[in-house]
Amino acid sequence: MERVCIRDIRSDSFTGKEVIDFYALRKIELKTKESDGKAYLNLELGDATGRIDAVLWNEAEKAYKEVSQGDVVQVKGLAGKYKDNPQLRLDAIRRAGAEEYRLEHFMAGSERSKAELEAGIRAEMSSVKNPMLAKLLKTFFDDPIFLEKFLAAPAAKLWHHAHLGGLAEHTLGVCRLARAALNNYQLLDADLLLTGCLLHDMGKMREFAVTTFIDYSDDGRLVGHVVLGDQMLMERIPKVKDFPKELEKRLRHMILAHHGEKEKGSPVVPSTLEALIVHHCDYMDSHAAAFTRIIKREGLQNKRWSDYVNLIDRYIYLAKSEAQSGGERESELKLF
Repeated sequence: MERVCIRDIRSDSFTGKEVIDFYALRKIELKTKESDGKAYLNLELGDATGRIDAVLWNEAEKAYKEVSQGDVVQVKGLAGKYKDNPQLRLDAIRRAGAEEYRLEHFMAGSERSKAELEAGIRAEMSSVKNPMLAKLLKTFFDDPIFLEKFLAAPAAKLWHHAHLGGLAEHTLGVCRLARAALNNYQLLDADLLLTGCLLHDMGKMREFAVTTFIDYSDDGRLVGHVVLGDQMLMERIPKVKDFPKELEKRLRHMILAHHGEKEKGSPVVPSTLEALIVHHCDYMDSHAAAFTRIIKREGLQNKRWSDYVNLIDRYIYLAKSEAQSGGERESELKLF
């Protein structure tokens, strides 16, 4: 039987259809209806194609004891809407056995293989000629445990590169943008800049916990990836004998300042040219990737504007340009 994806359920054409399939249980809350005191479950289900809210009224308290956040569950219900938002109205839910599902249904992965991602990282490393920085990078990426985790890690929970391998993809994107900046700003230290790009987001390896979906770890919520990245740097620097204190200060600053503003999570603001470029390359790659994801996902629905994006406080314009739509109109005209 063909799998019913969350993306399909969210489409208007699926409203009223029955759904019986397996999904990751992202959230579960036991609530009580104010009017009559009846218990119900408020849920969020997900897979590699998206998320959807769900509600269960039948035997809610019993189900609440039998399933937990992070489980893969089989559900039976009807696709519908609540306050104009897609929702599944469930009749039943149960925890699935490991033999009943495939994990790749719930966790999207990079379109690039691990071998491709590793090759890209090593190509960037090879361009760093400063011997101290080159040795430092090797303490990270020549460590098979670190490398395996780095290549598998996501770059975000939801916003950008929110899939397995996303951290390596994003890191390479930031490196490519930084290389373009090297052509424009002659005072940049290329070795320092590329080292900062390669290491700027490594704290995300500890910030996120990956099960059937991406969520924050305890350290991720309590400390955050910016400070975690600085901690990881300071764990490795002692492995490089006589590592210069000036390089240490500049590298730490690049990691600690890469969010750009204190209001956006940076303990400090960029105060070196290299830190400034890392910040802007990081911002550009993350936001452009997020815009691309939204345009690809919602543009398929023939909408002119995306749904409201709370994180950036705006809608995204989806209408195709003349160049994009001209071919389609021409082919349509040929039908008449």
